[in-house]
Amino acid sequence: MRARRAGGERRRAGASGAALAALAGAAASAALMLVLAGCGGRKEATPGAAPPPAGPTENATVSLFFPGPDGYLHAESRDVAVPLTADGRVATVVAALLAGPRTAGLVAPLPAGVTVADAFLDAQGVAYVDLAAKDQPSPPASGSDLELLRIYSFVDTVLANEPRARSVVLLWNGAQRITFAGHIDTSAPLLEDRKWIK
Repeated sequence: MRARRAGGERRRAGASGAALAALAGAAASAALMLVLAGCGGRKEATPGAAPPPAGPTENATVSLFFPGPDGYLHAESRDVAVPLTADGRVATVVAALLAGPRTAGLVAPLPAGVTVADAFLDAQGVAYVDLAAKDQPSPPASGSDLELLRIYSFVDTVLANEPRARSVVLLWNGAQRITFAGHIDTSAPLLEDRKWIK
């Protein structure tokens, strides 16, 4: 009887120990998840922001072209730390453009939430700018006038600020589109067009 009772107590003690070990493991996992999600977690990206430039930078005054209420693009000068590489310079000026103007009456070319996923310059001087928006498979719809201003806001900004660039290809979520909103052909590299600038 005593031997049976002692064996039963050992089994209960073993079961209690296993339960305590499982509970301790679960608590440790929960604590680790909290650390990763909280103090050690990632900060939310600023809308339109490119990653901080890697490598050396220089302070430069850049010209950003924003759509205005009169149907033209308007230049806004801004002092920005730009990378010395062509790729980094293009990404930085496009991110500044997406962040929006400081001049009253002007607007950002695209709504908040659009970011620079990638930007690079090929050997022929074609600047590829990949614009991305989570959960937006297509660029925002617009009429032909707004589509034109949006597209040339990017094209003229890139070409005004990167002397090694000769033309611009705009991509959306990694793919080159025939058109952004159904009116303007974006299937080929786009050249500077200053007639939209006032």
